[in-house]
Amino acid sequence: MQTFGNSAGGAGFEARVRSLPVPAPLLGSLLAEIDDMAELKCTLRFLWHAAQVKGSPKAVPAAALEADGVLTAALGSTAEVRRGLGLACSRGTLLEAAGRYLLNTPENRRSAARLTPLPSTAPPEPVVVERPNVFALYEANVGMLTPMVAEQLREAEATYPAEWIEGAIREAAERNAPNWRYIATILERWAREGRGKKGHGESGRRPETLTAADLLRRRRLSG
Repeated sequence: MQTFGNSAGGAGFEARVRSLPVPAPLLGSLLAEIDDMAELKCTLRFLWHAAQVKGSPKAVPAAALEADGVLTAALGSTAEVRRGLGLACSRGTLLEAAGRYLLNTPENRRSAARLTPLPSTAPPEPVVVERPNVFALYEANVGMLTPMVAEQLREAEATYPAEWIEGAIREAAERNAPNWRYIATILERWAREGRGKKGHGESGRRPETLTAADLLRRRRLSG
């Protein structure tokens, strides 16, 4: 993540700092109207998340925003994040549909009607959700969740550890192959050949290779 230099004297932005698109009204009339800091910060952070979404529509899962460490630190609590998002929706800047937030545009209003609700995997209160679920992660890195892909993700969750699914999704995105078939191939390879888990970076030791069956068996024994 690119950061802003905050050393004495002000280091400014890094070289070749990345820029994100911002709707013009947000720097004009809306800027004058928004008087709640939670609403403004949630709107700006939403735009950052939306820029990371592959394909269209650029829908950001609510879980991703509520688990965003930067946003939570800026506002102090998840409740304030939800309040800020609610204010943005009430103003009409954002719209909420099927567990996601979208920029409120005519095209996105049409797309919202076709979104499939995200399966809820959040733990019961008062446990804090520390990261988005695999459905939210898929949408943020691959594309819109269809009923078929949602079913495949459910089957994968019953077969593989959650961290494997997350790792496969991220690897597919990094290799510019954002599709379920590639993700499934990665998971099948790890189940067959193992995924290195220990010994990384330690001189003189070979990484221990764990298959999915090994990891699940260890979990049963430790439980």
